[in-house]
Amino acid sequence: MLSNFQKTFVLRKLSIAICVLFFLAGPALSATDDQGGIRIRDIVVVEKKGELLVFGSLLGAFSPKLLEAIHSGVTTKFIFDVSLLRSRKLIYDLEVSARQLHHQVKYSALKKTYTFHLKEGAKDIERKVTKSQGEMMDWMRELNGTPILSGEALSLNGRYYVKIRARLNQVDFVFPFNYLLAFWGKNSDWSYSRTFSSKGM
Repeated sequence: MLSNFQKTFVLRKLSIAICVLFFLAGPALSATDDQGGIRIRDIVVVEKKGELLVFGSLLGAFSPKLLEAIHSGVTTKFIFDVSLLRSRKLIYDLEVSARQLHHQVKYSALKKTYTFHLKEGAKDIERKVTKSQGEMMDWMRELNGTPILSGEALSLNGRYYVKIRARLNQVDFVFPFNYLLAFWGKNSDWSYSRTFSSKGM
């Protein structure tokens, strides 16, 4: 059992740790203040060379506070959950394929450049660098021809749709702050495409 002195000492250390946590997390927390209404729009699925490609736009993602957080050097992620489902009338719809895409940006104040990474898990799919804030924002919020599945893997008579969700303010911090800050991100609702055939829309 801890003595009263030891309990007081532990509580003081915990209070200091919490204060440090909020100091370090300031830019990331302020970035979530006015990001209500984030949503996915303009979902389109097209077939190209046998593959189904998904397009979509994330709206309401950027605010002055989020840009301030990025410019302060915080590595910021938008995570897109993309699922392809087969529509079935009498039973639940069947998930055919799913991808989780990470759009990540890091700003260099020295070079005045934004470095964008498109990742899936640990796999680095694409890396781009720009000095244009507008271009960086487009890269972060757009799904621009993401392959979801080969059309040949789908039934010719089936009807399919795509659902997409975005998770914002997924911020990289060192342990243990990465776990403590995980719940401060914001999620969009799921958005759904129109149904389509194995050849896309």
